[in-house]
Amino acid sequence: MKILFTHNTAMWYRLPFFKELSKIYDLDLVFTHIGVMQEVYDENINNQIEGLEGVNYTILPNFHGFARGLISKARNSYDITIGGSWDTPQELFETIILYGITKIKKEPFIIWREDWDWEKDNNIKEKLLNKIIKYLCNHSDAILVPGTLHKEYFTKKLEVPENHVQIMPNVSNIKGNADITMKNHPIKKILYVGRLIERKGVIYLLEAYDKLKMENTELIIIGSGEEEEKLKDYVKEKNLNNVIFTGKINNEELENYYNESNLVVIPSINKGMGDPWVFVLNEAMYYYNPIIATTAVGAAPDMIEDNGFIVPEKDSDALKNAIEMILNDKKLEKEMSLKSKEIINNKFQYSNMINSFEECIKKVIKEYN
Repeated sequence: MKILFTHNTAMWYRLPFFKELSKIYDLDLVFTHIGVMQEVYDENINNQIEGLEGVNYTILPNFHGFARGLISKARNSYDITIGGSWDTPQELFETIILYGITKIKKEPFIIWREDWDWEKDNNIKEKLLNKIIKYLCNHSDAILVPGTLHKEYFTKKLEVPENHVQIMPNVSNIKGNADITMKNHPIKKILYVGRLIERKGVIYLLEAYDKLKMENTELIIIGSGEEEEKLKDYVKEKNLNNVIFTGKINNEELENYYNESNLVVIPSINKGMGDPWVFVLNEAMYYYNPIIATTAVGAAPDMIEDNGFIVPEKDSDALKNAIEMILNDKKLEKEMSLKSKEIINNKFQYSNMINSFEECIKKVIKEYN
């Protein structure tokens, strides 16, 4: 089966997925906006992508934000085309073109997105965009989404038939030595990993830590970004003890922090958008960490069961209370640590992702024929 799979960029956690797909299908993988890696993660990608050896892929050049050569690719004959993005006007236009070409060729079109029903501006531009997205989604052959929040958005908000929306879990290619015994130390370590931007809500974590008043605790903040100085100023102003800013660190160092932490907090807020997923949950849970996440984290309903708490966004009191509940109860902390690892092992492996993808493909082909 020949598949045209368009995706914006080559995120490291996607590469094993694409590699496995290329073993099952005749995959024509096309990256349309490779520069997103530089913009979001400050990482460059060369023409030769490490991890995609043996995969048939193309990196399209951009001209004024448009992927040059996409139409030529789409005009070829495929059994299925997968794509879909509306993060920029150019990407929306490309999606409309892809959709239109597949319909002319009478070939199936599948959209893969991570949107959920976060708060949006109620203006004319947003309403018009919503109408276009709703049309595209309801006239595509299937929608692939990573979780339940996302499925609810497409089925309830955009009114896509439920049997046309398939959950394909988001998976991260975490490797390393996960050692729960490294958490046995006198200092309780609270860990945040991510960019230091307003949407990540780190200020609310600092407020919660200020209210915590627990002895023998340490808050470690890993990452960098435009809010860094503001957050450091807050720590000085409040005279907070045992708050450590590490800056951006490499993966080998990060493993030690995950192994030694007693819980990981993802305090995201809705700022123009919520967090579509947050792969820090996958990573933290792999290393036996209880999780506290807010309602602005897309992965939270699927990844947090009995291994942590989901709290309202922008609520430092709720964050503080959840941290206290875990750190004051050794038995609960241990149970949550083990549960995190169990969830990752059973539900968020590449085999789970591939199985969901294959199920979607088979369903689309059956209905299309």
